[in-house]
Amino acid sequence: MNLAERNRLTQEAALQTKALGQIEGWRKMALALSAVGVAFVYAGYAGEIPHFFLGIWGIVLILAGAGSAAVLNLGIRNGRRNVEKILGLLERDKSCHIS
Repeated sequence: MNLAERNRLTQEAALQTKALGQIEGWRKMALALSAVGVAFVYAGYAGEIPHFFLGIWGIVLILAGAGSAAVLNLGIRNGRRNVEKILGLLERDKSCHIS
């Protein structure tokens, strides 16, 4: 592997790691949305006067947040595997040159 390709792979791994950090932030937001949904459901169904509309919106928020978090988690897992593969290629190439 030449130096230019090695630098390109190093930069790609760094960019993907940065992107994974952003996706992790989005996952936290999706989980927070689910928590807000739980609060809406509680407020809608636990009061003296039930507010079914609020409860229904809470259920929608829970499902949207949890579904989004699951998809984002899958992306994070696959992205980490990809970064590990890139770093493995770089490490393997480095060990070949040392021998």
